[in-house]
Amino acid sequence: MNFYRHYSLCIGKEDAFVCAHDEIFKLFIKGDRQAMSILVETYKRELFNLCFRLTFNKQDAEDLFQQTWIKATKNASRYEHQSFKPWLFKICVNQYRDNYRQYVKRKKLMKEDFESTSAKDYVLMTAGGTDSVEEQYERKHIQALLIANIDKLPQPQKVPMVLYYYQQMKYSDIAGVLGVPEGTVKSRINTAKKKLKGVLESELYV
Repeated sequence: MNFYRHYSLCIGKEDAFVCAHDEIFKLFIKGDRQAMSILVETYKRELFNLCFRLTFNKQDAEDLFQQTWIKATKNASRYEHQSFKPWLFKICVNQYRDNYRQYVKRKKLMKEDFESTSAKDYVLMTAGGTDSVEEQYERKHIQALLIANIDKLPQPQKVPMVLYYYQQMKYSDIAGVLGVPEGTVKSRINTAKKKLKGVLESELYV
């Protein structure tokens, strides 16, 4: 119990926060069920956000969210001293890839998901502020185009874009999640940005 008291004092201190999560997960490995509850509560928003950004579908995001925690639990014995968040996100991305490969076998890629109401509802939900009606419309339109076109990117470019822009992860952390060199991550993101720039310019300035 003393450890959890110490953990509560670490909130807001980034290095201590990361270290605390590493230690909490080790407590779970030793059989402390309370430890996993703390981690799920701590990362539920960030992880679900990643799941939704990858799937663009609420139901699929919920499934991916649960699958990720189940795999994290099953793979607990393989966990070594490292940052917990990149390790958890790597499990999520790998599970998403597995699900995507299965999806491609059953249906036509993801065009149906781009045009589903989920992505449109998300844009409307996140829009707000004090902009004029015209400005809000323009912003929603650009957001919708970005969401649709990021999801149309090839998987090697889409995933690092989601991790970098939506999850605000560093190149080095993304490289760890994807298991590729940091230079490869930068190259894929730059390629994706060029593609998106070209698409947006062609659609917005016609």
